[in-house]
Amino acid sequence: MAVIVEQEIDNNIETLWQRVVKQPVDDDVDVILLRVHHPECCFNKNSFDIKILGKTIKEWVMLAFDKCKVLELNYTEGQDILNFVKPYVGHKKYTAVFYADTPLFSRKTFLSIIDYIKTKRQNVLKLPRGYVFDTEYIINAQRIFASVTNGLGDETDFMVANNMNAINQITAILRNRILDYYIKQGVQFIDKNSVYIDADVSIGDNVVIYQNNILQGRTEILDNVVLYPNNLIIDSKIGNNSKLCYSVIKNSQILDNSDIQPFTFVDKGKIKK
Repeated sequence: MAVIVEQEIDNNIETLWQRVVKQPVDDDVDVILLRVHHPECCFNKNSFDIKILGKTIKEWVMLAFDKCKVLELNYTEGQDILNFVKPYVGHKKYTAVFYADTPLFSRKTFLSIIDYIKTKRQNVLKLPRGYVFDTEYIINAQRIFASVTNGLGDETDFMVANNMNAINQITAILRNRILDYYIKQGVQFIDKNSVYIDADVSIGDNVVIYQNNILQGRTEILDNVVLYPNNLIIDSKIGNNSKLCYSVIKNSQILDNSDIQPFTFVDKGKIKK
């Protein structure tokens, strides 16, 4: 994902967009992402930088755009969208404007939105939380004349992470999405409701996970592993055919065919038993 962040309005907007060098998935669309801070969530950092299951709220939103060019701008709620984004418009046919506070927004919904505006040949598509514009329209328009179009995507796509209650609801939804994904991949959960898995964890084939397991960071669980109850595994690799129980494994590697006994603690190590 190529990202550039607002410092100030560049006198040469073409130069600003040229700093993004990766080829987008849809070469007709530029994305502008509005970074809105909600102080109800926290006071000591930006709310869009709060982490949920290993990714920040903003990073969850960014997943929807895959390899599209994304220009990030700091934005205060209530500013006029049209005049705000106009100085930053690129040269693609469409300009999509979304917010960095909707972590449930999915790539599937993003693609359906782009398909919709192209099919309908609209100048502007106003969404519950965002817009897609014909870029020429932005350049020439003085006001936006559009009502909200609903029904494009899941009802949770535009849920705003603007307070801790909303963040808790969003966390529960994302957690279930991750678990449901692994269930479809054949992972057996003895008690799904007590297991937490971060977004960047990878799990192999024929894995069994008991209750109260927490897998965080870039953890890898290889094939035929059994995680008995009450393990905490952070940024570690668990080898094929291994078994763990009541253990803490951090920044470490457990080699193939290991049998880790209860109450083992490993930090920055390599172990085989």
